[in-house]
Amino acid sequence: MITEKERKVKELIDEHVNKVGECLGSFKDCFEAFFQGDRERSQSIHANCDHAETEADILRREIGDYLYSGAFLPIERKDIYMLTEFIDKIANRAETASDVVVYQTPEVPEDYKKTLHEIVETMVEMFRILQDAVRHLTYDATLESEENLAAMREKISLVGVMESEIDKKEEVLMRTIFRSELPLANKIQLERFLRRVTEISDVIEDAADRLYVLVIRERI
Repeated sequence: MITEKERKVKELIDEHVNKVGECLGSFKDCFEAFFQGDRERSQSIHANCDHAETEADILRREIGDYLYSGAFLPIERKDIYMLTEFIDKIANRAETASDVVVYQTPEVPEDYKKTLHEIVETMVEMFRILQDAVRHLTYDATLESEENLAAMREKISLVGVMESEIDKKEEVLMRTIFRSELPLANKIQLERFLRRVTEISDVIEDAADRLYVLVIRERI
């Protein structure tokens, strides 16, 4: 029987994931506006990204407060909070990448933009799949249903496959950058920008791994 505190935690987890999704979506829009040459719009969207990241932090702390007050069994609280922390890191990385776009305005040659767009699109889809998996977690009967747990495992696995695809694109683009005739300073700036972007996919995969810990614990 789920308690009122546990129900509230599940509601807050949904709100938190939605807010992190807003932050990631703002980064994507900021990124696209920048590549379209619309610096003013890019800066405006960046402010939305900052705001969403701050609101996600507030929700994360509220989840922690409810867990501290006794929601869920002690053995579950750590895993739930760790999952929330990893999901929150997605917003942190998205905000950092957005900062790089707006404050450093990296010079990205046209030849590289297509791959960067593909990486960002895949990353956003990764998060959408993770979000679907987390929504399964917040259903009252999910952890008692083998069918729902199987759906969560499938989504978690798919996140890992997509992260590997991003890694491959990153490796190819990195080699292309450092084999190019660009000045060394430009190469270093592009390399750092690329890593800031792909770090987001790394923490999405980390969050999916933490969710898998919860799934495994329910089957022990």
